[in-house]
Amino acid sequence: MRFNRRFATAKERLAKESLIKADLLENILVHMNQGEVVPIISNSFRIEQIFQEEGETAEPIANAPQYDHNNDLTIEEQLTKEWAESEDVDYPMPDKYNLARIAQYHSVETKDNIQARADYINFLKKFLLASQDGEESVHLVNTLYRQIKELPFSEIVRQLDYPRFSGGVEDPLRLLARFPLPIYITTSYYDFLERALEAEGKNPRTQICFWSGGSSIAKTQHRPDPEFMPTPISPAVYHLFGLEDYPQTLVLSEDDYINFLISIAEDTNTQNPIVPLTLRGSLADRRLLLLGYQLRDWDFRVLFRFILKFRNEKSAPRGMVIQLKPDWKRIGDEEKSRKYLSDYFDGKAFHFEWTDTESFVRKLWREWDKYRHTQA
Repeated sequence: MRFNRRFATAKERLAKESLIKADLLENILVHMNQGEVVPIISNSFRIEQIFQEEGETAEPIANAPQYDHNNDLTIEEQLTKEWAESEDVDYPMPDKYNLARIAQYHSVETKDNIQARADYINFLKKFLLASQDGEESVHLVNTLYRQIKELPFSEIVRQLDYPRFSGGVEDPLRLLARFPLPIYITTSYYDFLERALEAEGKNPRTQICFWSGGSSIAKTQHRPDPEFMPTPISPAVYHLFGLEDYPQTLVLSEDDYINFLISIAEDTNTQNPIVPLTLRGSLADRRLLLLGYQLRDWDFRVLFRFILKFRNEKSAPRGMVIQLKPDWKRIGDEEKSRKYLSDYFDGKAFHFEWTDTESFVRKLWREWDKYRHTQA
């Protein structure tokens, strides 16, 4: 009897969640049509696609170390473990998958926070180049090695033709770029989103959060411009946690995350604030889609706290948090965990869903494609 009651309770809750999700998705499409949806895209979203095997969704690229999947490490965490164990870092503690903590340790050891951030980007460049095999790529790899200091990581990725999707599968970042939206937010350190938007015939404007100062040394096109009004054809791409071109802007270590929040909280400039007024308004009154985050990571926890600073939980339109489903065997009680997280995010005006982010983006595009044709 007890099992039957629990079974009925779980079935009822899942049915209710399914109805809520369907209604929310329909609502998102309506607001998408009005340009009032803001995707917020994680750093790991593209990194996972670059370092996975072609056509796969879980395994890292050829020649990358293989780890026991029982450890439930993401590809980004596996890369962090490689950096932690490298001669340049030699991290001595067991949590070698924790990027914020590894970056913190390396920053203390090098006594140079900016260089420590640059070292992480350089590690990714070297690791990606070292992972290449096949005689046809030797010349290109050697050329890129010679230019490694000058080339951004995103350009090396482009020249190596990553990410690679097989079987006619479309790039989910390109799908996101097709939506008629004026504002995108990303915590990626790279310009992958801008490249996707350009490939869709748009003219994106890169905006960087200079939370640590130094905007005066930025390239003209990257300097804060309070007069810029984004449109679906010329959208703004806000790099909230910095851009690789300016290592001083990267939010990478534990101290960086804390200092980032302090800088935002203490900003009293009402004319040209660290967080532009257009971005503040979008965070406050538009539907937000948080894509590709791990709830346990620093980037999500700080991002979510940042978002809540500008949103009224009672009046803000409902958003969605999409995250890859975890291994429930490691977590414990799935039903209890679901209820806790659903209740928590519900109180913050967000719907929480565990699903594959790429699958969600493709589903969203299919639904949008059908919706816009019915509206034509």
